[in-house]
Amino acid sequence: MSANMAMVEPEETTSLVARNRIVCFVNDELSAAALRKGLDGSNLVIRRGTIRHATRMLETDTDLYALVTDISGMDDPFTELERLASVCPPDVKVALIGDNREITFYRELMDTGLTEYLPTPITRDMVLDQLRPKLIGDVAPTHNDRGGHVVSICGAQGGAGATSVAINLALQLAETTKAKVALLDLHLQGGETAVMLGVRPGPGLRIALENPMRADTLFLERAAIEVNDRVCLISGDEELDAKLEITEAGVRHVLGLLRQRFNYVVVDVPVPFPASIYPVIQMSRHVLVLLEAEVTGLRNAHALRNAVTNIAGKDRVFTLLNRADRAGGLPRATIVKALGAEPDMVIPDLGKGMTQAVNLGIPALKHVSGLRRHLAPIVREITGVGSKQKRRWKRWLGL
Repeated sequence: MSANMAMVEPEETTSLVARNRIVCFVNDELSAAALRKGLDGSNLVIRRGTIRHATRMLETDTDLYALVTDISGMDDPFTELERLASVCPPDVKVALIGDNREITFYRELMDTGLTEYLPTPITRDMVLDQLRPKLIGDVAPTHNDRGGHVVSICGAQGGAGATSVAINLALQLAETTKAKVALLDLHLQGGETAVMLGVRPGPGLRIALENPMRADTLFLERAAIEVNDRVCLISGDEELDAKLEITEAGVRHVLGLLRQRFNYVVVDVPVPFPASIYPVIQMSRHVLVLLEAEVTGLRNAHALRNAVTNIAGKDRVFTLLNRADRAGGLPRATIVKALGAEPDMVIPDLGKGMTQAVNLGIPALKHVSGLRRHLAPIVREITGVGSKQKRRWKRWLGL
């Protein structure tokens, strides 16, 4: 090393790292998950709190690059912003999230020199598209190519409810967005989707997956079963001793055909997934790893998340805890410790009505009160649509 080259002491290195921090104060786990995914790769710190907690932190700790904080429920957010400004260094970028969606409010905030304001509920895609470029200066890959949005459901253990969640999520996506939704069940042997919906699939899906040259646009007309006027099921029912030869090309081709015709494609993915299924994970914008509060579920969820990350990156994998408060299940603290964080999404135990819906061959949305409410945050994360107010806000901002 040349004599005139300065060496960085450990204390200086630590200080540089601290000044690269992006500190976030948010009050709900969905916002935390959205920021965690959307700002992945940065020196990110997420804490529970609001703009008032951020102001108190800045009184003693100003070694940070950017601050994201919540002003939801504040009677006078501009006064709180003035208090924050009095202790915040001028070179720190500040972004806010909050529950006010009025365009005049947005303009007044931005006139103060704010970096960005996002209305709640925020999603990973909102953070990727609108906040990340302004805070970090780059854009994480979002795979926003033309075609339907693929959502994969992967059960970390048998009987955890992945198929039931996939069915009802597909139905609620269609109901919320008024879009066309395909429900693709890749469990060709022993799959339960058709049984739960009280229908019988044909051989079309196996043929298309094994030989993509035989799958054309007519494949959809032959293989798709109409669940309602917006949702179609594509599944198979092959003998358990059948020797399937699903190809990667076949999987890509089927997904490509579905994405041309449907706005959303919800896929019930078999686990463990062979290499031929990798295109599903690669093309998914959201991969939900679903588990119950059991030891095997925690172990498998950790391995499954790693597998998804290796195939498609960790910004697209979300942990969904199903039947969260079921009697005899592991305590929430144990689950959080094993996962290393709170689950991104949670559905509580909704009782025997879920099983009754399966036995009746009807969607649980029609039979179980409360399911729609607990699926709503998941739908918001996937679509960014939560209410008519939200859509008006997005239109005003050109988002």
